[in-house]
Amino acid sequence: MDDEKSVTLLTCSGISHTGKLTTQAAHALRQRNPSLIARHLKLTALHHALEKEMEGEDYLVVVDGCEECCAKKRTEGIGIDPDIYIVATREGIVKRGLEEVRYDEIETLSQAISQKIKK
Repeated sequence: MDDEKSVTLLTCSGISHTGKLTTQAAHALRQRNPSLIARHLKLTALHHALEKEMEGEDYLVVVDGCEECCAKKRTEGIGIDPDIYIVATREGIVKRGLEEVRYDEIETLSQAISQKIKK
């Protein structure tokens, strides 16, 4: 990735285990490495329409929790393809309904996001 580009992270942030995981992993990643991600947008808590939120973005990383691909479907629906696309369940995370997120899962997903951005 070009160091000059501003990275926006869009997470599905749903109510399921994996949806909550996307938010928590993004928070952990931003706390550890604040210069890596300029903005974190939660699909379920946007202040404006997604089209408006995405105006002028340089580099988009979309993270979905599961194979429902809610965030990716929304970006595709407005004609935007993410530069990086990650699904938590493809990173070894098992979706467990509404159970609480575990620390090791946050670590696994935040590491996957970080590694893919840095490539």
